[in-house]
Amino acid sequence: MKTLNQKRAHLRTLIACAAITLGSAATMHRASAQTGDYDREDQGSKVEDDAWYDVSEWFDGNDYNPIDEAIGRWDDEVWSYHDARTSSDSDNDNLIIDAETFYGDDYNESYETYEDRDQDGNYERASRYVDSDGDYLNDAYVTHEDADNDGMYDTYDYSQLSQTTQSAVHPSNVAQSVKEGLSGKRHTVSGTVEDHKMIKRLDNLALMLHVQSDDGEKLWVDLGSQSLDTQLFKGDRAEFHGPIIKRGNKQVLLATEVTIPGAGSMKIARTGHEYNGVVESTKTAKVRGKEHHVVKLKTDEGKKLTVDMGDVANNEAPKKGDEVSITGVAVKVGDRVVVVADQNRS
Repeated sequence: MKTLNQKRAHLRTLIACAAITLGSAATMHRASAQTGDYDREDQGSKVEDDAWYDVSEWFDGNDYNPIDEAIGRWDDEVWSYHDARTSSDSDNDNLIIDAETFYGDDYNESYETYEDRDQDGNYERASRYVDSDGDYLNDAYVTHEDADNDGMYDTYDYSQLSQTTQSAVHPSNVAQSVKEGLSGKRHTVSGTVEDHKMIKRLDNLALMLHVQSDDGEKLWVDLGSQSLDTQLFKGDRAEFHGPIIKRGNKQVLLATEVTIPGAGSMKIARTGHEYNGVVESTKTAKVRGKEHHVVKLKTDEGKKLTVDMGDVANNEAPKKGDEVSITGVAVKVGDRVVVVADQNRS
């Protein structure tokens, strides 16, 4: 009795013979030339054996395919994150890397913003949320100011939003970084994309591109969580703009703008997670000496959130029953977790 694999091989042989009769050899050659074959020992974690029932794989010229393939879609036999998002594969490996693994154990920052108000190539102000005690919740907020606009930060403000039992990042460390010379200069790097990865940090993902620059250097470019659909693939060229910072054990260009040949420039928006729901109640509360709108939000998933909507003087108060969509950052304030809406970031 034939095994399933023998039956499958026999069936593929029969249909391949029929295909040769019905189609030209040139057509078959072109199809095979666009695919790759993989030895079992070389296939890696992103390649698997062809599904025996996937007819589209019977003539692709190899016995393995990337785990991002979808039935009915012509594939170039090369794995990419963008294809994986629409894959019908249900057993693929985890393709998202934790920030601690990618950067090193000392990485614990998220949601950085840089402001170049006069567009002179220096970021006069930088701000970021910090997980100071390593519990995966933001509990501190840091801002740096370049008062004399020389491209180096002169002062900082460190706000501890919640008391922590153990502090992994102390204000003195932030002060030391300023003293040693923390740069706010805008860098421009032109080069070719060699690889890309998805990095998970706290409650968001970031698209990372490994770029071979025209001057021969290699560095990682962070495109943030709002650029997951950016059409940049291996071999593509682009120009990246932003500050170069140290994250964990890596030097990273935190992109604020990307220029793609033939497609123009794109600003990189860095916002928090998106929440949609209905306002259940509202109130005002003092936040660092200012009155803020605070709402209880029931999300579309049924979860309840406390949301700081921002300064009363700058924002219209939402009403009970309003359907709202906000983006914000989850932070630990005291013994509670509060979502700080992005418009409240200063």
